[in-house]
Amino acid sequence: MNIYLQLNKLIAYLEKNLTKKIDYNYTAKILGTNLYTAEQVFKLLTGITMKEYVRNRRLSMAACDLRKGRKVIDVALDYNYTSPSAFTRSFISFHKIRPKEVKKGVSTKVFPVIHFNYNDFINKDINYQIIKNHKFIIYTQKEKFSVDHDTCLIENYWQKQKDRYPKLNNVHKRYGLSEHIKNNSKEFYYHIGLDEKWPGSSKITLSSETWLVFKNSSFKAFDITNNINNVKDIYIPSLKYYLKEKNYLEIYHDNYVELWFALK
Repeated sequence: MNIYLQLNKLIAYLEKNLTKKIDYNYTAKILGTNLYTAEQVFKLLTGITMKEYVRNRRLSMAACDLRKGRKVIDVALDYNYTSPSAFTRSFISFHKIRPKEVKKGVSTKVFPVIHFNYNDFINKDINYQIIKNHKFIIYTQKEKFSVDHDTCLIENYWQKQKDRYPKLNNVHKRYGLSEHIKNNSKEFYYHIGLDEKWPGSSKITLSSETWLVFKNSSFKAFDITNNINNVKDIYIPSLKYYLKEKNYLEIYHDNYVELWFALK
């Protein structure tokens, strides 16, 4: 028996039944063992229990449902809470905000769907925001890179532009934009931009009805690229959202970086 295959079947069962009653004895059958052993294996590999995983995923998806305008009482019942008050307590514990604040656009967390493999996997929640109908008008210079580029090349491009235009070192907001090239799967354009026109720059406009926004504390190209891949491959599917396009926007503030993804 392939334990990783069976563990992924277990996860698929939990995900399919987030709005239903979970039969934990059935999860043991999936792994071909008893419930005690199944729970111990799951916690050993993930650091959390199956019930904690289910709670984290339910609360992640509950925030998505609340953003769609659904009532707290209906969402609470959907995710098997005995009362709105019990749901609210659990929601505050996980998201650090009250359910009614979600509609105001306050940042919430997403705990990712776990995928087991022979290598490492991600089982950490991160904060995100949904921003509606936001348009950017920025002025950029761009350079073409290989899709399989070394991340240091992007850092070198930033440094080259900063050396050429010292103003880039002194502004409080800078932009990085990855632009997919149509009918070219091997290369992409990377833009460096500002809110105002600067020598050699061209104006571009970016807009979307819905943006998904994550914060990143590291300014290193490797960490940013890694987080972008995690967002696209793990967190966005975990939220059951879909990307509008392959392009994404990086906004560099003084102390953090925001990653903006346009959603369908």
